[in-house]
Amino acid sequence: MLFMKKKKVDERIQKRSNELIAKVFPLLGILDLVFLIIKIVMGLPFMVYMLEICILVIGAAVWLTEELRYGTLLVKEKDDMLKELSNKARSNAFMAMFWTVLSGELLYILLIDKAYFLWVFSYIVIWLPAAIYITIHSFSEGLLIFGSRKKEKNTKKSLAVRTFIGSLFFGALVGFEYYFHDGVFDPKGLIAALLLAAGWGIPFYLMFFGLMKLSEKKADKNLEKEE
Repeated sequence: MLFMKKKKVDERIQKRSNELIAKVFPLLGILDLVFLIIKIVMGLPFMVYMLEICILVIGAAVWLTEELRYGTLLVKEKDDMLKELSNKARSNAFMAMFWTVLSGELLYILLIDKAYFLWVFSYIVIWLPAAIYITIHSFSEGLLIFGSRKKEKNTKKSLAVRTFIGSLFFGALVGFEYYFHDGVFDPKGLIAALLLAAGWGIPFYLMFFGLMKLSEKKADKNLEKEE
């Protein structure tokens, strides 16, 4: 009985998550295309918009491959099963694009000429709206849950590691202006970056963990209503 209950919850969460991600899949592509056009029109170097091209190519390739694999690409009238498979295809394509822009963003910071550094914020604009939409609905609909004490413990560790990495990224990005003083590298800038990282990371971790607790309570209430 407990296994069936858990399976039912997992299936509901996976299905709804795919629906949410499928909705914002076009948004990510449109924002990426807009910035690609802007950068080309402005005559910026290829390196400044190479990532946009990679995001579009990877997203389109994964989406077409998945739709063809599920046999849903050319079907106009889709039943519930085909809609679910199509959502899964779009979800997989979105995640491929999402991780491409995040990893590419980091490489951009490390490799790009300082004169074009501020264009890194264009990538934040590309992925942030979709991330906010998914996060808000996931919490409000009870899609983010621990499931067990062991999973809760593992989630805490995983969240701590990811928040730590994200905090360092945030500190390095926002604190960039503190690294140099009169054109010379200033080690004190690293301290400023670490303080910025801590100022963002600690509140984020506590807030996210608290929201997951609320999301799990919401999931329990939804399950009780279904029963």
